[in-house]
Amino acid sequence: MPHKTDAAPLCVIGAAPAVTSRGIADHHRRLRQGGVDAVLATAGAVEAPADALMALGRWWAADGMPDEPVRIATTVSAMRAAASEGDTAVVLHFQGSSMLGGEVALVDAYYQLGVRVMQLTYNYRAEAGDGCLEDNDAGLSSFGRKVLARMEKLGILPDVSHAGERTSRDILRLADGPVIASHSNPRALCNSPRNLTDDLIDAIAASGGVIGICAFPAFLVESGRPTAENMADHISYIAERIGIEHVGLGLDFADEDEDDYDYHGYDERYYPRPPWAWPKGLEWWEDVKNLRSVLAHRGFHENQIDGVMGRELPASIQHRLGPPGTLIHAVQRLTNIPPAARSMS
Repeated sequence: MPHKTDAAPLCVIGAAPAVTSRGIADHHRRLRQGGVDAVLATAGAVEAPADALMALGRWWAADGMPDEPVRIATTVSAMRAAASEGDTAVVLHFQGSSMLGGEVALVDAYYQLGVRVMQLTYNYRAEAGDGCLEDNDAGLSSFGRKVLARMEKLGILPDVSHAGERTSRDILRLADGPVIASHSNPRALCNSPRNLTDDLIDAIAASGGVIGICAFPAFLVESGRPTAENMADHISYIAERIGIEHVGLGLDFADEDEDDYDYHGYDERYYPRPPWAWPKGLEWWEDVKNLRSVLAHRGFHENQIDGVMGRELPASIQHRLGPPGTLIHAVQRLTNIPPAARSMS
């Protein structure tokens, strides 16, 4: 596949838990077949600090191997550089804050290790706040407010996907810059607590943030198997409400089995047990390019489609992305990983 020029629009996916540091060559091949240049890769969700550290170490080990087609990106320019070289750009993403182990100081450590996007909660109650499946959402805790303040200071982008409504409102009220929902849909089209109410959609737009449309079947339709047209329905709804410049692709493709399901503690009322039937016409990374024609048939112009496919997400977070620090070398020593064979982005 030809490499991208600096002027070419990027295709960026807002949540990619299926893309891991293991088997990256196969992930890269399939992503590139679908025209995807960059992903927010889940480096942790409900894990303890030691597990998160190991996950980050494995990502940096992959980045340091000349034969692996992946680059960790901590700046938008690094995302573009990776695409121009034919590599997949990976932005490290935490889908929760259990990885902090109750320590605000670990926000700094993870920032130095390249984490640039972070949710404060997963589905349930955490030390930082409440998730979207909690019956009584108490909002951000005092610890969560301290974590958010530190994220803002450093430049880690807050993500309200999986957060409870009150917790999301607290984050949006307290944040000084853009807040995203990396993989969420409008609740008006699919009544799931994982989806966003209209007032939250409006608040994300007011912050300058972006909503990444999620392909998880139960968040697109309330029954049956969804299609790529259902994805377009959700894109159109948000575009009409707050503007196409606030819409991106979250997707959230995940290859999980029954053990994974139990590990994450999913609620069967909202998450059907795997295997999951992803939208017809948009079943895995190779199919992402198909969404262009679906959106074109809906009347979206090419420039608007470029924005949905990935231009808007980097545009909303560019000012938050900064260079990684020297703690990368510490994690390499802890995990017996040799120093990177090439410069880090």
